[in-house]
Amino acid sequence: MRIKELFQGIAMGLMDGLITILGIIIGVGIATDDAKVVIISGLIGGISNSFGTSIGFYTSENAERGQQIEFYKRNKGARKNQQYIHSHSEILGSTVLSFMAGAFALILPLLPFFLLQDITASMTSSLIISAMLLFALGYYIGKINETDRLRSGLKYASLGIISSFIAFILGEILRTFILGK
Repeated sequence: MRIKELFQGIAMGLMDGLITILGIIIGVGIATDDAKVVIISGLIGGISNSFGTSIGFYTSENAERGQQIEFYKRNKGARKNQQYIHSHSEILGSTVLSFMAGAFALILPLLPFFLLQDITASMTSSLIISAMLLFALGYYIGKINETDRLRSGLKYASLGIISSFIAFILGEILRTFILGK
């Protein structure tokens, strides 16, 4: 098995993990102003998300494999555009890597909350770290898709920034209505 066949799981885990942890960090940080709550929420939410993402990825890939096999049988062995049928080991490998990539995505964005005293500085650092990681992921995806790498990197980083903005607003709303602050 080559890494190229497994990259779909890695990309899914990283993208979903980074977007999720960034939303948790910003939303919970704004709502509670408590770094310990952010760390606890980030670890629990992030690991749960990684597991859920990998299970969803596994289910989706198996469903796609079933469709590929059905098409292959229906057309008496002719593959649509030389379509490739994923093996069980590729699906399982990608699933495991999806979970690991999602869990790995927690580490760097949560690190500032262990190292810095100020929660605003921690959230800002996490946003910068996550945007850089999302840019790198998008850049690499642009490279393997033979599209504009810079544009792809900026698109992925922008998605993380938009997600954090939504989490910021939600954190403000929850802080006001639930905590009364």
